[in-house]
Amino acid sequence: MPLLCTGYHCEGVTTMSGLLSIMDEKAASHPGARMLATLDDTGQAFYTSGHTIDANDLDPARNDEEIIGEGDTPPLPDFAVRLDRLVKAASAVPLDQISNRLWWSGEDRQSFFALQDNPDAILDHREIYIQAVPVSHGWKTVAAFPNGYFHGDFSPMENLVLARHLEETFGYALFGIGASYLGFRRTLPLSSERLDTLTQFIINLHAESNDRELPAKIRMALAASDLLFVAYVDR
Repeated sequence: MPLLCTGYHCEGVTTMSGLLSIMDEKAASHPGARMLATLDDTGQAFYTSGHTIDANDLDPARNDEEIIGEGDTPPLPDFAVRLDRLVKAASAVPLDQISNRLWWSGEDRQSFFALQDNPDAILDHREIYIQAVPVSHGWKTVAAFPNGYFHGDFSPMENLVLARHLEETFGYALFGIGASYLGFRRTLPLSSERLDTLTQFIINLHAESNDRELPAKIRMALAASDLLFVAYVDR
């Protein structure tokens, strides 16, 4: 599956800080664009992205009469059309639809807190792709690499709703989408009051917990880093 936007192929990136440095460097060559990277399991992420694009009719149907020669690459979908379709579909998704949907831990992935402490572990060390997406807001980059295909996962529309809320309300811009995780980077300082609100929002996204210290733990994790990672998949 080719990249929809101008992009870069990276190999051997082993740290999140290293990835962000590369993205910042490349961003200088694309003024007015937002950079979006793949995160975990690049091959799986491309596979599910292709299926969820088809399942949600995010791209117009191809013209069956169009002749494509052997060895030729089919024309890429129009990004603006896909973004428009995705935004319109997401307009029917209320914010409370994504409440209590996520899990604090999973069978084959890191817990929420381990994820914040060690995001390097979710990078695909073999290959990472970075796209320069021609949009002014991070949440719109979802259209360049929609994901969320399996039952129980957030759909691409729900991922867009989450990304838009985190950016518009708390200043966290989406910078990465993988097969299981979303990565956000805080671009604005958080006041103590806003930090409390974000803590409660993160709690509300996940299943109920009996851990009375959970709010304090989440608040501490959020205050310790300008990065936030969320597993958008079912267990």
